[in-house]
Parts: sequence; structure tokens; C-alpha cells
Amino acid sequence: MRATKEDNNKFRENKTKKGLVIVLGFIFLACLIWISRPLWHWFFMFTYRNPAFWVPLLLIGIIYVIYTFYSYSKSKKKSSTTYTKDSEMAVVAPAIITILIIGWAILGPFQAMYPQCYLAQHLDAKEITELPDMDPSVVRIMPQFVAERYARDALQYPRFKLGTADIAFVAKKPCWVFPLIPDGSINFFVLKDKGAAYVDMNTSRKSTHIVEKDMEIGPGMGVRDWYKWKLYKERYWVDYEDPYFVPVNGELHIAVPIVSYEYHWRFPTLYTVPRWAGTALINSEGEIEFLTPEDVLEHPVLKEQKLYPERLTRYYINSFRYVHGIVNKLFYHHEQLEIAEVPGQQNEQPFLVATKEANGSGMKWFIACEPYGAAHGIYKIFLIDARTGEISFNEQPKAEALIGPVKACDYVRKANPIVDWNRMIPVEPIPVVSNGKLYWEVRVIPNDGSGIAYTTFVESETSDVTELHTDKAIVEFIAGKYVEEEAERRKEGGEEITVEEIIDEIKRLLGELERKIGEDKSW
Repeated sequence: MRATKEDNNKFRENKTKKGLVIVLGFIFLACLIWISRPLWHWFFMFTYRNPAFWVPLLLIGIIYVIYTFYSYSKSKKKSSTTYTKDSEMAVVAPAIITILIIGWAILGPFQAMYPQCYLAQHLDAKEITELPDMDPSVVRIMPQFVAERYARDALQYPRFKLGTADIAFVAKKPCWVFPLIPDGSINFFVLKDKGAAYVDMNTSRKSTHIVEKDMEIGPGMGVRDWYKWKLYKERYWVDYEDPYFVPVNGELHIAVPIVSYEYHWRFPTLYTVPRWAGTALINSEGEIEFLTPEDVLEHPVLKEQKLYPERLTRYYINSFRYVHGIVNKLFYHHEQLEIAEVPGQQNEQPFLVATKEANGSGMKWFIACEPYGAAHGIYKIFLIDARTGEISFNEQPKAEALIGPVKACDYVRKANPIVDWNRMIPVEPIPVVSNGKLYWEVRVIPNDGSGIAYTTFVESETSDVTELHTDKAIVEFIAGKYVEEEAERRKEGGEEITVEEIIDEIKRLLGELERKIGEDKSW
């Protein structure tokens, strides 16, 4: 009897020690995760954004508690049990795995669709009857692919390379901006960002300048110098969009849009809806300022910059596919839209454009949508204020049969059949509205991105293609002035008119003649 008691005491002591070791292990692991929490943000944020991940686990926990209580009550009534813990786990473990797999398979699609259903019903989108004309003083000519080639070819800093491209405004002019980040695994840990390279977007010529500034924290640096490491330390349960570098009086600031999430319930699961939560502004010393959407509009560093997140804009417009519900989106496709995408493009919609709109900033994210299916015409055009996020849209009458960006590139190829299209590619069909008419500005470039061969404007109504070779002609076209008027003015002023400009004028006149002949035949 004494031996039995000693055995029991020893068993309880070992069990206590084992429990203490487990508790201490969990505390150590929790502290380790807390210290290195920026590294695990991707996982914790996934579970935060997708609460359907936790619903099956919660269900399993409830079932397990009920089962444990039932087993305990049953063992009290019986002097012995026919089940061991090993045999119990052999039954419970497969049941848990099965419930998890089935639960995630059922709730996962709802988690993906419910946020967009909510947005489709609650987004405030104002319909406009006319599209605002583009601002000819803020012209997008340089495509991202060519800008990256120009910036890379001009880079003279050893041990540095270009980071991810974005758009920033310098002296009210749009530029492609590329951060200069450390190149190489060792430099990743020991070097600081060197500044940023800016490529003027409003010219087809190579115009690159570099703002050199050592950044305490930034993209492409490791590990504690990584800008997101610092951001996650201060504000964790949000997502940070791609950063862009803003130069102000010789100082560089990094602007990082912030996306937060709101929780909602709809049977059978919780889901989250993303929203813009402001901007994190980082100076070269590594100091971080978190700005709300209201504060950021008044901040002097960002007063001329885009603010509303690009990916969030695209997500919001994609949500309108669910305006008539999930069943319609999956099966009937009544009045369903799709964002018009040109295959093989490095830079996709939304495109940032500057308009002459009086009420507002004039800076817009432009998204052209086509009808669901094989159609490539324009169905709806969305304009999202790039500073406030206000949404407006213009629904095109079906009788006008306007062509979209996908077919605009095809018409560019057709208009110049002598070009070797195995070596040249049309890129970035940027929308341009001039005198109320919608055009697609398509740049033709070599497939290695070594420059711009020429720029075309494809009229969405007639599919006429106007080919231009000079920056001045492009600006004049966007301003609504005809090429022959500009040529006449230059001739009177004694300025030389290039052969390319004469060819452009001949092509334009031939296009007008063909259109008039077609109209006469139709009548």
C-alpha cells in the first residue's frame, strides 16, 4: 500500500514538472514571436483578414469541450473504461482534420465573395454624364517599361539596384520613381537605401535625375532597417501598400498607404471589408508619422501627391461584379462588368491621369470596364479621386459602340503593318479625353524597352489611329488642337517642320477622307 502511494506521489510530481516545462515553453515561444512579430505579420494578418479561418477551429473547440465533459461524466459512472488515451486520439485526430478541411472548403469561398458583395451594395458611386478633359500640362508619355530601362541604364552606383516603380509628382509633373536599394545578400544587411531615381513621365526622351539621400529605414533593407519592420512595430493589424519616395526641398520622404479592415457578419461566417486608413510618412531619419485620411490631405509633403491606394481602388471596382448578387456573378452575368486588361502588359489598370475637373483635385484613377465575356467594348468608365477616393462613373450608351483598350492595341498594329510586330509592342493604353472624345494613348516601343518609337491616339468611337512622333505634337493633340493648325503656325513662324510630322498629317487627312466616304455610303 505504501509503495502505491509513493508511486502516485512520484507520478504527480513528474506530471507537475512536465506541466511546468510546457507552460514555460509556451511563454518562451510567445515572447520570441512577440519580439519577431514583424516576420509573422503575413500569417497573423491572414487570419485577421479572413476570420473564416477561425470558425472551424472554434467549432472544433466547442465539440471537444462537450466531448471531454461527456467522457468525464461517463468515467465517473463506470469503475473502468475500455478506451485508452491513445485509442481516443486515434479517433479524435482524424475527426478534427476532417472538420477543418470541410469547414475551410465551405467557408473559404464565402469569405472571398462577401466583402465584394458588401462593397457593391454600399459603395457610393456618382454617375456623371461626361468625362472630364485631360490636363495638357500634366501629360503621361513615358511608359513604365521604358522608364525602368532608362533608370537602370543611367544607374552609376555600385552595390545598388532599382526597387519597385511607382508614381510621384515633382514640381507638379508626374515621374516614375525607383528607390535605390542595396544589391546583394550581404549588402541587404549592411547598406542603407541611397535615395531614388526619377524619370520624367511627360516626355519621350530620356530625362532621369537622382535624389541622393541615405535613408535610415526603407524598402530592400534588412532586417530591422526594413521599413515594414518599423511600421509593424508601431501599428500591426493593418496592411501597407507599395511605398513611393517624395522629394521636398532636398529631403526624401517615404509615403506608405495604409489599409485597415472592418468586421461584418453574414451567415455562415464573419468577413472583413478593407478601407483606406490614411498614410504612414517616413523621413530620411526613420521617424514615422501616421496620418489619417483627413490629416493627410492637409500635409505639406503630400499636398500634390496621389494618396488613395492603387490596389484598393482596383479591388473596389472589381466588387461591382457582385452588384446583382453572388448567383448572378456565378451564373447569369446580368449587367456584369470586367476590368479591361491588355495581355502581356507590365503596368495595368488603374491608370493615374490628371483631368481639368474643377471640383476636386483633378488627379484620378481611371478604370475602363468591358462587359462580361468575349466583348471588348467600353461598358463603364470609373474615375476614382486619387486623393479622397470618391468614385464616379460614366456608363457609355451601347449604340455608340466605343472600343476599349484591348482592341485599341489591335488597331495600332493594323494602322502600321510595315512595323515588325515581333520586335515592337504596343503598351499602356492610357485613356485621354479631349473635347469630350475618348482616345487611347498607346505607345509603341521595342520589346527590350530601349525607347519609344512613336505614340498613337486611337479614337474610341471611330477607331481612327493618329501617329505622333514629338512631345509637342502629343501635348497639342491632348489640348484639342489639330496638327495642321500647329504646322501652319510653325510655318508662319519660320520653324522647321519634320518629315514625320508631315507623314502624321497625311495619315490623319486620309483617315478623315475614309471616314467621310464611309458615312456617305452608309446614307
